[in-house]
Amino acid sequence: MKTAIYVRVSTNEQAEEGYSIDEQIDKLKKFCEVKDWQVANIYKDPGFTGSNIDRPGLKKLINDVENKKIETVLVYKLDRLSRSQKDTLFLIEDVFGINNTNFVSLNENFDTSTPFGKAMIGILAVFAQLEREQIKERMTMGKIGRAKAGKAMSWHWAPFGYTHKDDSYEVVDLEAQIVKQIFHDYLSGISITKLRDKMNDEGHIGKDIAWSYRTIRQTLDNPTYAGYTKYKDQIFPGNHEAIVSKEVYDEVQKQLEIRQKEAYKKNNNPRPFQAKYLVSGLVRCGHCGAALGLHQYAKKKDGTRTKIYKCHSRTGKKKNVTMVKADNCPSCDYPKEELENVVLSEIEKIRINPQLIQKSSHSAQEIDDTPLIKRLEELDRKLEKLVSLYLDETLSLEMLNDKKELIQKEKTAIEGKLNKTNKQKPELKISEAADILKNLKGSILKLDYEKQKIIVRKLIKQITLKDDEMVIQWRFAV
Repeated sequence: MKTAIYVRVSTNEQAEEGYSIDEQIDKLKKFCEVKDWQVANIYKDPGFTGSNIDRPGLKKLINDVENKKIETVLVYKLDRLSRSQKDTLFLIEDVFGINNTNFVSLNENFDTSTPFGKAMIGILAVFAQLEREQIKERMTMGKIGRAKAGKAMSWHWAPFGYTHKDDSYEVVDLEAQIVKQIFHDYLSGISITKLRDKMNDEGHIGKDIAWSYRTIRQTLDNPTYAGYTKYKDQIFPGNHEAIVSKEVYDEVQKQLEIRQKEAYKKNNNPRPFQAKYLVSGLVRCGHCGAALGLHQYAKKKDGTRTKIYKCHSRTGKKKNVTMVKADNCPSCDYPKEELENVVLSEIEKIRINPQLIQKSSHSAQEIDDTPLIKRLEELDRKLEKLVSLYLDETLSLEMLNDKKELIQKEKTAIEGKLNKTNKQKPELKISEAADILKNLKGSILKLDYEKQKIIVRKLIKQITLKDDEMVIQWRFAV
């Protein structure tokens, strides 16, 4: 009988008698000799938890079972296969069972080829699940204990501004100065969006990747910088040195709440762009992708100046060098009043004929970033596992660094993609957009300039101009 031996240990069990990889293999091989079973392959998962089935050795075993290479799967103990009741029953019934593969557990002395074994599997799986829940509870209590003791709660990397030192954080002077500047600039009235642009224009000193809105927002909201540790919603005094005072941190929290409420009240938008003109900050060049800036030209006969929108790649001003996307952009100029009238006319068309909203919504479809977030959580768990394996001397420092680098690269790529998808997410449902237009009770062309500006920014995310073509990216979707 072609038998597959499956062995697994988590880092907490490696020192326990009877649970080491070698001891499991030795006992299982002797059992096969007594039964006169042929060992087809040995599948190992060292340092992997039994709380899920995302394990390389188990995946290879499942693949071989499905390809009819295995007749019996043998484990030392039931919880070596899984500690989850749901996963245990899935593997036995939906993987092994449908492929006519028996499952035998040496320690519990039963196999699924007998009715009694099938009944006992369900009962024992319940107790395996109970044990897992107890372990999870003990780990949670341990983390709360760390937080209450003021120890560092970040396992893989310290918050920007700190480095790990024993069970605490040590201040990194250069990074700490940048953190202080972020708190100071925000309290001085600078928005998070402008703070992000300012930090990136300076070359994001002390940081390998560009600053994002999310990163700066999390920095301002992190009590670690005020000398505290946090576990879930509970905050405790930390053992590390604070970078900003508690008074500064508390004031920032108040300002974050105040500004968000003011933003919702003004535009029903948590991060409003306060612009002087109707489409400022919304227009992009269809040739090179650069933003279009507003410029003034010679006075007319009535004394007013002509205002035009012009691609930043064509301005030639050194102060706008970060906005330049191409050396010889062929874009043309767009008179301000003409452009604004065209944009308002497009909104008026939708107001008169609401059915057009359905046709306009294709450019802002909902994007689900849940898989990306779950993958980030999975990568965090892998990093934690690598560190544990290294501390247990199961993994060399060289292998640790190599694997850690690969995981970190993937994390960076995912975080970048999350930032991108967050920008692409629709902010309004079609019904909400229809309500905004319905509440106008008249033509948008007849509203005063400030009210027109508010409506434009509620409905439009970006306007791309290329010669005589205009593409509007709306904020609403189905």
